[in-house]
Amino acid sequence: MSFKRRIRKRSILIAAIPLILSWAFFLKIRVDDINDRIKQDLKQTSFVVSSTPTVQEKLKERKNDFTIQNYVKKYMETFENVDIIVVGDMTEEKYSHLDESQIGKKYVNSDAKRVVETGESYYSTMKGSMGVTLRYFEPVYYKGKQVGFVMVGKYLKDVEAVTNRIIYIGLFSLVVVMIITIFLSESFARKIKKEMLGMEPDEIARLYNEKKVILNTISEGIIAIDKNKKILEINDNCLKIFENLNIDELIEKLSDYIDKKEPIDMKEFNISGEKTFITLDFIKDEDRELGALITLVKSEDINRVAREITGIDELLKNIRANVHEFKNKLHVILGLINIEEYEEAKKYIAECQEEVLKSSTRVANINDNFISAMLISKRLIANENNISFRINEKSYMKETHGNISSVDLITILGNLIENAFDACLEKEGQGQVDVFIDEDEENVIIEVSDNGKKIDEEIKDDIFKNGVSSKGKGRGIGLSTIKGRVDLYGGNIEIKEFRKQKKFRITIKRRE
Repeated sequence: MSFKRRIRKRSILIAAIPLILSWAFFLKIRVDDINDRIKQDLKQTSFVVSSTPTVQEKLKERKNDFTIQNYVKKYMETFENVDIIVVGDMTEEKYSHLDESQIGKKYVNSDAKRVVETGESYYSTMKGSMGVTLRYFEPVYYKGKQVGFVMVGKYLKDVEAVTNRIIYIGLFSLVVVMIITIFLSESFARKIKKEMLGMEPDEIARLYNEKKVILNTISEGIIAIDKNKKILEINDNCLKIFENLNIDELIEKLSDYIDKKEPIDMKEFNISGEKTFITLDFIKDEDRELGALITLVKSEDINRVAREITGIDELLKNIRANVHEFKNKLHVILGLINIEEYEEAKKYIAECQEEVLKSSTRVANINDNFISAMLISKRLIANENNISFRINEKSYMKETHGNISSVDLITILGNLIENAFDACLEKEGQGQVDVFIDEDEENVIIEVSDNGKKIDEEIKDDIFKNGVSSKGKGRGIGLSTIKGRVDLYGGNIEIKEFRKQKKFRITIKRRE
């Protein structure tokens, strides 16, 4: 199965399961509500009739002179959800009935015996002379002594008709939503495929392995750095040839060239007491700056170089899928679908590329529609994992954020919450995650605190580096991604640890 099909299938599955469960839950509540309302109306009606002095006196005197029939007939239309009212005495003789020919005859069904013999009030379902009905029996008392009973009923066929109508409407709505979901999942799958340059994951993995092999077969030392001068890759030969290499010293000596975006072509430097020829090339994707590639060659090897060393033209890209980013986008889409913002969901998929977002849905005072949707989905996940998830009622966020993209805010906030969930799941007891968001004309402030596992002291200083995590191999992407987004806007991150809680506070400068 192709990657596009897998994405489409899983997107539909992720959307369909909560939709179907929500539909079933809504249907059950709606049907139960109808049944409860009908039962309540039957009970109230029977109480009104049984409390009427005329009914009590006639039953006590056992005068079946149509007085009760006329009374019931007169007020029948005022009773809601009531089809049948039968009044009987202690001998089960009928004093009122829809079919007047039944008046004076005995009550034929056995479900009246209980009210006559015990004086209890109860519901019953049974077929009578007018069809299957849901009934409520109420005893009638006169001066403390039972003199008869009232049976109030509702035709079950009417209840079933209302229930079926609700089911049909619900099914139609579910089908419409599923069609929209399929369309959105197809669009999302196409976008993901496009971002992957039309390649399948195994093709990307093969390409990554091939480039890594190529990098390690190069006889010179190769160091790749990002635009923030952080080391991305060092080939094996660099460590073998330059055993005493001080990388910090190297980056410091090249810092001015990197800041000025000035390439170096085979220039000699003294690095760690050893003469070394260095080539510095900058890597771009069209007009986007990615980083730089440093090539190192020992001076003693220059005579053996057949041609000018140019270095590698492109940096080996980090092609590991950003699991946290992908998950947050799915959460946003799930949240939008849960709040029935289908057009907004469609816009979000397109605007992930454009990074221009509009919003219309709110959680408390969160006026950014997509942040609101993500918080809703996070709340659902927290509930599933028995985590208390609270959004500070004083939180506030504008609809737009100046130069700050909503997509980047989703990445920052989503990863912080996700890491807080993970920390809560790694400890015993009730997990608790608190979120506070505030925005004014100058700053966007995000605070996420949890009572989960504390930060490992061994990785505390390197927690924002790519791949550093206490959760095992293949993790450690989220905080690195957060740091990258925060640095992009010149923001800062603070971490505070208390006895039973830790808090991440992020401040981002906003400009119009």
